[in-house]
Amino acid sequence: MQLRSKMLLYNLLAKGLILLVFLMSGPFFLKYFAVKNTDTRLLEKRENVLQIIRNQGLDNFFVEEDYSRGFGSYNILKEEYILLERIAEPFLVDTIYNEERIIEEVSVTYRVCSYVFSFEEDYFLLEIGRSLETIKDIERIMFRILYITFFIFLLLTFFLDSAFGKWLVRPFKQIVENKLLHIKEPQQFQYSPIKTSTDEFRLLDESLSEMMKRIQKAFNQEREFISHASHELKTPLSILQSKVEGIFNLPDLKQEQMEKLMDMQSTVQKMKKMVNSLLLISKVNNAQFLKTDSVDLGELLSDLHQEWKSMADDKNIKMLLQKNELYQFTATNESLCIMMVQNALVNALKYTPDRGKISLSGEKTESGYQITVVDNGKGISKEMMDQIQNGTVFLKDASKDKSGFGLQLIYKIGLFLNVGVQIETNTNGTSLIFDFKN
Repeated sequence: MQLRSKMLLYNLLAKGLILLVFLMSGPFFLKYFAVKNTDTRLLEKRENVLQIIRNQGLDNFFVEEDYSRGFGSYNILKEEYILLERIAEPFLVDTIYNEERIIEEVSVTYRVCSYVFSFEEDYFLLEIGRSLETIKDIERIMFRILYITFFIFLLLTFFLDSAFGKWLVRPFKQIVENKLLHIKEPQQFQYSPIKTSTDEFRLLDESLSEMMKRIQKAFNQEREFISHASHELKTPLSILQSKVEGIFNLPDLKQEQMEKLMDMQSTVQKMKKMVNSLLLISKVNNAQFLKTDSVDLGELLSDLHQEWKSMADDKNIKMLLQKNELYQFTATNESLCIMMVQNALVNALKYTPDRGKISLSGEKTESGYQITVVDNGKGISKEMMDQIQNGTVFLKDASKDKSGFGLQLIYKIGLFLNVGVQIETNTNGTSLIFDFKN
């Protein structure tokens, strides 16, 4: 899961949990404070009624001091009532409680303030009630409001956190995409700093740049060693080859000696070929070629077909140019382009059996141009493909002329020229696909 998705999920769960706790506890707090406010109002009204009785007596409640019938008054909506009646035996009452009452065949829950007081040697029970239906209505309304607020808040939080998370990790994404994801060689690393105000991303960017400088330095030292070693090896190999050729001119050579000299000359030739391949790979890795040429890939494929068709005929191999469209590939190196496709063709000729077939094609695509070289040889082993794709230089099959330098050179040139190279191989043959993108 992406960091931005984890942050978004965490924010949603954390805020959702907090809101859920608030949503569940909110109505209880609301009810508690509403009841407390109702109790305060009831006590205030009780004091008002008692103040009226102290100032004006009971004339406002009883007619001609007839206390036997009591006094009761409900407002029109039955939300509040006052009850006053004389009691025979005095008892102490000063409490507030809930009570269900039937008013006109309708059950109503009241919050009742009950109080006993004395007036002119008589004792009276005073009850002041307030309906709780209003509180219940408010509670239901608040529940709806809280639920709607909960979902709206989560929705807004999702979009805002998503946008903020995307903006926050954008420098990290740029570091990964621009500096790591598409970097196949150290020299392709972009050292320009990523614009960010986050200290951690800035530190990551700087640390990656410093690490890549050390890696590139190590790679350059290795490549320089290979380049110098290849140059140094070329001289003794040339001397050795000239001496072998000189021995061939001796008049008293025996047949057995001649065969051994021919083996020596063949080995020297293979060694020279490997050294030249190493030197060329080193130069490609060190970007020692200019990319200022413009190559017509259709003409290149046609020229290679004509050049190698006669050799294919000599080996009883049918070489077909099935499709060939013209296409101008710019900002490249012509010699490396020719060498890359030619190596694919040479490998196909080398490993295609007698009466086999090689197909060449070049056609335009949506992204550029594609050259395909297909043979029906025995294919390339998985171990060798892994070594070639990983850039491993191996010499264990050099005696069989299968060192893998040709395919490795194809990969290196393709990387340098920004040409996609894809190899599809099985026991029925091998396909090399070059994807040229302008």
